Amino acid sequence: MSGRDDEIRALGSQPDKRRDLRGRDEVAMFARLRLAGQADGFDVSVRNVSGGGLMAELPHPLAPDSAVEIELAGLGWVAGRIAWQIDRRAGIAFDELIDPAAIIHH
Repeated sequence: MSGRDDEIRALGSQPDKRRDLRGRDEVAMFARLRLAGQADGFDVSVRNVSGGGLMAELPHPLAPDSAVEIELAGLGWVAGRIAWQIDRRAGIAFDELIDPAAIIHH
């Protein structure tokens, strides 16, 4: 067998991870979101994540620029702001960069 066959076999054993052209990893996971400073939160569905933010489906809209915290598996509570809101989808920009691999492989 050639070295190329070994490469193909190794790729087949890796977890399926989809990355879009902007460097965001597509995911399907649940997280907890709360307004900054509040103890209570609500469940959201995270659809993609990058080092600088994520896109999630929310049960109700939040105003752009609202300070929020989102609890992500492998990282805990991460601070950010609502960057945009369209229907039930919202973009959250993190206050500090994260390592998306910590979420994806957790």
